[in-house]
Amino acid sequence: MRHFTRTPHYSGPDDPEIGQVRGTLALGETVIIETTGGADNDFEAAGETRAGMITSGESHRRYARPGGPFLIEDIEPDDWVAIEIIDIEVGPYGFYRNGGPNWGNWRCVAPVRDGLIHFPPDFVVPVRPMIGVVQLESWAPNAIDHGGNMDFNAIQPGSTVHIRAQKPGGLLSLGDVHARMGDGELTGAGVEIDSAITLKVDRSPGFPNSSPVVETTRVVEDAEEYLTSARAEEWGDALKAAWLEMVALICDRYDTTYEYANMIVGTIGDARPGFATGYMGGYATCQIAVTKKLRRTGEPYRA
Repeated sequence: MRHFTRTPHYSGPDDPEIGQVRGTLALGETVIIETTGGADNDFEAAGETRAGMITSGESHRRYARPGGPFLIEDIEPDDWVAIEIIDIEVGPYGFYRNGGPNWGNWRCVAPVRDGLIHFPPDFVVPVRPMIGVVQLESWAPNAIDHGGNMDFNAIQPGSTVHIRAQKPGGLLSLGDVHARMGDGELTGAGVEIDSAITLKVDRSPGFPNSSPVVETTRVVEDAEEYLTSARAEEWGDALKAAWLEMVALICDRYDTTYEYANMIVGTIGDARPGFATGYMGGYATCQIAVTKKLRRTGEPYRA
């Protein structure tokens, strides 16, 4: 099996190889493609390994090679491509944004060990890897018809993403992998992290759709969760209210502070619509879900 790594690193922002095709994939081929996490930092070289430590996002930039683009043999414009996600391995350190409700202001380090993400002061939660960006190259940038930065938790191991090609060879790229991300990416980030994705590319039978279709084989949600609820005239206001209700719940059930609870909700909370057709009824309802697998260890993470 071929393995496309993040190395050798580019020489800097002006390296002429940046943006060039990384390789050609055969239909039916299974490969491993590594992706870069977030701002492409080397957390260990920067000494930024403590859970919750604020990182600038600018220190120790690696200029690592991204997860694409890759040509796909025998793919022409209007052909559908099936990208089967077989496995996602995530790196040892990522970052999340603390803040909110909504946009998080600080980048904070999140170590990952033995399948658990560590948050301060002593919270852990299982990884739930997903891919934020899966795309073929488009003639019209920023449209979802080619994929792009979709941030769907359904794009996880066991899922297949079907995308209609717009250019010869498709030009597949992947990135923006999260060790875990709440539905809605509430602070504008999940746990942004390096990854190694095992995938298979093949020709898809196609669909009567202009945008990507995702087939799943697994359930994203956990069986046991806490869910808080809210109602408002606008979805965004209902979301914020349900968020604050969940912060109160986490403070109480986990004996923690507002700051830590807000960080947990913003990073791993799943936003779910109830009544979403506000244009019909004049209001919207929202729930925020947090898995009951979240727990406290009693000891801060130590590198």
